Formats: sequence, C-alpha cells, structure tokens
Amino acid sequence: MTKKHLPEVIDVLAEAFQVWNIQRRGKDAVKRYRAPEYIIPYMELDPNGCLVAIDKRKVVGAIFAHVWGKFGWIGTFGVHPDYQNKGVGKELMVGAIKYLDVEKNVTKLSLETMTSSATNIGLFSKLGFKPAFQTMSLKKQIDFTSKKQIELNKLLEKDSIEIQYFSEEPQQEDALTRCRWLSSKTENGLDYTSKIVVTEKYNQGETILLKKDGFIIAFANCRLVSNRQGEKDNPTLMVKILVIDKDEKNKQVLDVLLLCCEDFGQKHGKTELRLSVNSSYWLVYEYLLNYGFHIRSSLLRMIKFSEDIKSYDHDNEWIVNCSSLTM
Repeated sequence: MTKKHLPEVIDVLAEAFQVWNIQRRGKDAVKRYRAPEYIIPYMELDPNGCLVAIDKRKVVGAIFAHVWGKFGWIGTFGVHPDYQNKGVGKELMVGAIKYLDVEKNVTKLSLETMTSSATNIGLFSKLGFKPAFQTMSLKKQIDFTSKKQIELNKLLEKDSIEIQYFSEEPQQEDALTRCRWLSSKTENGLDYTSKIVVTEKYNQGETILLKKDGFIIAFANCRLVSNRQGEKDNPTLMVKILVIDKDEKNKQVLDVLLLCCEDFGQKHGKTELRLSVNSSYWLVYEYLLNYGFHIRSSLLRMIKFSEDIKSYDHDNEWIVNCSSLTM
C-alpha cells in the first residue's frame, strides 16, 4: 500500500463494512469513510504490513498489520463486496501473517471480528486463529462534576499520586521506557509505546500518566479526534489503551485514572467515554460495569501462535489492560 492507494482503500473499506454498519445503525445508516490523516500514521509505522489487493489497477481489498513489541495485530481488513468469497481476503491475510511472523517474528498474533460473521470466523479459523474471548466495548456519559473533582483530589493526596500529561513530560524517553515495562509486565513482550508516540506526533489526543514516588504506575492513551471523515463534532473520548502496573493491587488507582480521563474529556468538550476490555479480565470488567459503564457492543478476539488459550483466563487476577487496538 502507498499513499496513492488511499482514496480507493477508504472507498473499499466503507463498502466492505456497510452491511455491518446497517446491522448496528439501521437500514438508513450512511457509509462511514475513514479519514486519510488517521490511516497515514499506521502506514508510516508498518509500511510493509499495509497491503492492498488489486484487480486491473483497481484496489479491491486492503489489510493493515501492526506490531506492538512481540505482539502482532491485524486490523482493519476489508474486501469490496464484489470480490468477497473469491479468495482475495485469504491472500491478504496470508500476506499480513507472513509479514508479522517472518519479518517481525511476533510471539502472539491477534485480531478481532464481528461475532455474527460466520464467514470471517471460518476464514480466520482455517488460517490457524483460535477463538479466545469476547472484547467488550464499554461506554459511559462524562459528567465530571465539582464533587468528582473533590473525590479525585482526595484520592491523589491519599495515595501520593501525581498526574502528568505525556505532551508535557520533560523526560519523554524515560517515560516511554517505563510504559514499555508496564505493558510487558501485563503481557510478556507487549509494547504499546508506538501508539503513545503516534498520538503525540499527530496530535490525536493525549496519554495521561500517573506517577507515584516519581515512577509511572499507570497510563491511559486517549484519542480526541474521530477516525471518520466528516465527524468534526465527535462527542466521544476514546481510551485506546489503559494499563496499570500488574503489581498495583489498589483498585482506587483505576478510579483515579478513569476520573482523569473524564476530566480530560470534559475539558475538550466530550460527553461520552469509551474503552474496551477483554472479558477474560473478569475482575476489571466487572469493576467497570459497577463504575457506571454500559456495554456498547462486542467483538470476538482470535489468537494465533498461542500454546494454550486457557492461559488467557484471568478470572481471578486483578490485571488492568484495557485496549481498543483496531483502527
């Protein structure tokens, strides 16, 4: 894929996802086109992992492969409806898997797909992906009142926690090293720092850091801008990544981070907070529901190169690793 392919890629993805769009939003749902300025950073990060399928000089399919440390991710992926069920999707998937496996040597490879899409699940299963768990998309209204500000101040004072925005962090390289370490503690080899760098470089939002005794113990990567064309008044603050030190057992640290996200969102005119959490992280998933989040939708997480899917059952562990990795 090159930048000259972008207009056609955007059209193909809009056509490919229209059926799902109608299922979610009704028969009158308009096609949703991805913004080119949101796709370009991913092409710059992993140029060899962004592939197109071309028939007679026309783009008919596209796929994006990403790398987070030793973790590989496939998404977004779409084929024009006129070319579906003709092997185009399989060829794109094979190319993306080859890039992540051979060129990047990832230790785990994941993707998410609609739970209602038997065709997609069948294709991915034949390519060696195992259904692992549901990824739950959650949302809540932002209402950062003066009462919540008082609550946040008390929690910060009680636990000696400092709030720092990455954009204002004087030692950004040290902060990235610490965030990389926290990510890897949650899942060995996982590294979210490329997302933090992209967010800062392309002014997509902010990464909120929580520090205790000078050390980062948690961070939340927040996206302010919409990834869709024509959505300038997007009301949603999307928490793309939320990680808390695996050894941090104090659940109020999560309260602090969520309150910080609400505060940040409200200051930028947002009225809704969204994040995704794996259902295997049961304690955190349950905690978020009790905090006031509601289920918006769900996707099926599928994993390749996993020795044992059961190893991802974290029912009895307090692990905070909420992520929305799709584009």
